[in-house]
Amino acid sequence: MELRHLRYFVAAAQAGNLHHAALKLHIVQPALSRQIQALEEQLATSLFERLPHGVQLTAAGQVFFEGAVRILDEVERLGTRTRRAARGQVGSLSIGFNDVGIRCPTIPESFRLFRLEYPEAELKLTLSKSQAQLAGLEDGSLHAGFVFDRPPHLPQFDAFPVFHDNRALVLPAGHPLASRDDLRLQDLRGEDFMLTRRDQLGAGWDRMMAACREGGLEPRVVQEMDNEQAIISLLIAGMGVGFLTESARPLLPPGLVMKRVLDFSVPMTLELVWLRTQRSPLLASFIEVVRRVHLRSGREVSSAAAAPAASSAA
Repeated sequence: MELRHLRYFVAAAQAGNLHHAALKLHIVQPALSRQIQALEEQLATSLFERLPHGVQLTAAGQVFFEGAVRILDEVERLGTRTRRAARGQVGSLSIGFNDVGIRCPTIPESFRLFRLEYPEAELKLTLSKSQAQLAGLEDGSLHAGFVFDRPPHLPQFDAFPVFHDNRALVLPAGHPLASRDDLRLQDLRGEDFMLTRRDQLGAGWDRMMAACREGGLEPRVVQEMDNEQAIISLLIAGMGVGFLTESARPLLPPGLVMKRVLDFSVPMTLELVWLRTQRSPLLASFIEVVRRVHLRSGREVSSAAAAPAASSAA
């Protein structure tokens, strides 16, 4: 049984006349009669009662008609959905992001706009660190990710930047250095540091330590935490000082201040990253939305303009 048999049968049933149905199908009536007869032989039952001026469904024919209409409708929907998938309008995307990156307004706005413009598409969002996202892109569990400090020696990825951040000193407001505007790294010798764990920051930790040493500071790290929110809790308790991302400024409670250190800078770039070999039309649609949202801002959003969000290591 082929789909054309169902189409011929439904046309005949709806017209109630083989001649009229044949005209609608753009075939000759004898050909339509043969197709319906072949269908009845295959089903071993009569689907129509032949009348002097047309045809009428038998009881079996009515059951077959209802099922055939459902099948043809489903085939039509399937075809429409397939064409929309080819145009990047439907399907499922797995997108990675992290707690620091979500402070970039481009990311939540891109999620919102994509869902608005592609209501039949599904976004599966995964909260994970940058290194885990890169691994997910390579093993296929992620289609794209918002990644900090992508290593430059990974040519398998395409990317474009959406956000810049940096690191600054955070300390209690009552600390002797809190009122200084000319802080340098050497002024921090002897301080107890609360920092994000190295295995959470990856290469970011090494860059931070290298920047400290260039300024003559070997930080005395007394506590390492999983995320910036935990560090903030220790700092408000007066347990030391720490380097946090500048985008965490809106998260600081009363009693903590963030200060720039003149000879310390660890710039961080957040990029939307995907495999160069990725050919998903839906991913291309998502990338286009992110580009549009980002360009609409007129510039790459600086950390000073970042919105508050839950904090974690990049």
